[in-house]
Amino acid sequence: MLAGPALGGLVASWAGVGTCYLLDAVTFALVLHAAYRLPPQEVNEPSRPGLHGVLDGLRFMACTPPVRGVLLADLATTVLSMPISLFPLINAERFGGDPSTLGLFMSAIAVGGVAASFLSGTFTRLSRPGLVMLCGSATWGLALVLFGVSTNPWLGLAFLVIAGAADTVAVVSRSTVVQLLTPDALLGRVSAAEQIVGQAGPDLGNLRAGLVAGIGSGATALVSGGLMCVAAVAWIAAATPALPKTRLQA
Repeated sequence: MLAGPALGGLVASWAGVGTCYLLDAVTFALVLHAAYRLPPQEVNEPSRPGLHGVLDGLRFMACTPPVRGVLLADLATTVLSMPISLFPLINAERFGGDPSTLGLFMSAIAVGGVAASFLSGTFTRLSRPGLVMLCGSATWGLALVLFGVSTNPWLGLAFLVIAGAADTVAVVSRSTVVQLLTPDALLGRVSAAEQIVGQAGPDLGNLRAGLVAGIGSGATALVSGGLMCVAAVAWIAAATPALPKTRLQA
């Protein structure tokens, strides 16, 4: 999200868009080749094949409150408060449509995410990843509310950096809970569901944001989404008391 767009712009200006697509295809092919060369992994508890295995995974997620809780919290966070589609509108409404400001908005969340990744040891050592995930999700929503009411672009950027860092904390902690509680036989199924939630949620969230902004304004969409995110996370925490109590194994 940080280096990719900048590098793509440089390559496109130097060698054309076609070269960008060619490099993209070549690097994907190299990654697929490297993945194919990985040695097979032995699984102590093989999963049932076909539809039975899929149903086993769905049943496990539905019947395991902490896993269900982290997936619902992530889905609620992204669907209710994803802000990316609102940045051009917010920039036009409040900051004169300056392209440089818009570019900073687009990068600020990624900057916070990368910073949190570098400092991930400060929260991955915490013994209650479920609670960390809930706090990260709530902080994401609150930071977006503050961005939505901010009239100073630099202060707004700071809130977006905080939101990006909180999102990374939540994502890492969510994966920890899923891998900690899921048996080996179902880990592939549950991890696939986790990836679907992580990919589909932001797109639905951007759609929601655009629809709400069309009725009101960009600020309305941001603030309402952030508040709904915080409320949803609080409800999930209250309805799933086992989630914040989930502990790392000693």
